[in-house]
Amino acid sequence: MEHNRLFQMLLLLLEKKKTTAPELARLFEISVRTVYRDIDRLSAAGIPVYTTTGKHGGIHLMDHYVMDKSLLNEDEQNEILLGLYSVSAIPHLNSARMLGRLTTLFDHKLDWIEFEYSPWGSIPEQEVQLFNQVKQAIFASQLLSFHYVDSNGEESEETALPIKLIFKNNTWYFKGLKRDPHKPDTLLTYKIKRITELQFVPGAYERTLSAPMKEENINAGRTPAEDKPAEEQPELIQLELLFEQSVAYRVYDLLDPALIQQEADGKLRVSLQIEEGERLYSFLLSFGSKVTVIQPSAVRKELRRRHQDAVSHSLLLEDDGHEAAHDDTI
Repeated sequence: MEHNRLFQMLLLLLEKKKTTAPELARLFEISVRTVYRDIDRLSAAGIPVYTTTGKHGGIHLMDHYVMDKSLLNEDEQNEILLGLYSVSAIPHLNSARMLGRLTTLFDHKLDWIEFEYSPWGSIPEQEVQLFNQVKQAIFASQLLSFHYVDSNGEESEETALPIKLIFKNNTWYFKGLKRDPHKPDTLLTYKIKRITELQFVPGAYERTLSAPMKEENINAGRTPAEDKPAEEQPELIQLELLFEQSVAYRVYDLLDPALIQQEADGKLRVSLQIEEGERLYSFLLSFGSKVTVIQPSAVRKELRRRHQDAVSHSLLLEDDGHEAAHDDTI
């Protein structure tokens, strides 16, 4: 845990160039005394971190510094740089400036590996901008106001203090404290793609929770609701599925391998607990006839109804097209 924190502090200093002990203490939920101990450990490891006092003082990382190669052998440098490049390969964190500083820091580079940042096309500029604004608000402890559409299609005007960015299922989310003058702050998770009309609320704010903030406990096969407070656990159903062997590659990509059992005929049986809703049915429909819902029967019937609706709509379009073609011949 401590090594992970030191690594995150180094990344933060590379990104911001300067920070303060109180800011680091708040971000990592540790004491200011612990921050200074961590800074001493970074310095002892050869990282050029120094502190200054006064009105414009803070914690700095020296520019144009090359790490002494004698501190780490080549294999160790490769391992560290691979981790750093992996982090930067996440689309919104891709920064030529940061990568340049990282490789300069080690006076080394990886020429045996390459990361493709956007394999399925470029990231929409609006989403990149939203991500950067949320990141800025986290560093500055600044409230955000925005228009939001939740997973049920319900629209709302939100005001929240973002505290953490989360990358899950190839999508960015952020945890934030929803501000309500008549209620205690509530911890919510927002999907960045669903945000519009985002604005900064002037002023800096401290986090105030009536109880200690708890992380979501994501167990194998559990899919927590993405737009609900972390304190609230969605109602889960026990789902049993049977997939054709031809879609095995997708099943292993999308689901925990521990939940998958291969049958004698090559089909894949999957048992998991999950929340019933649009996300579940969109997932099942994407497999077409290659998935069978063994239980519960209610999900099987609803999936069959949706397939029948899709067929009905297609037939209507075909009938309309036939009538139009018939009219043209008259």
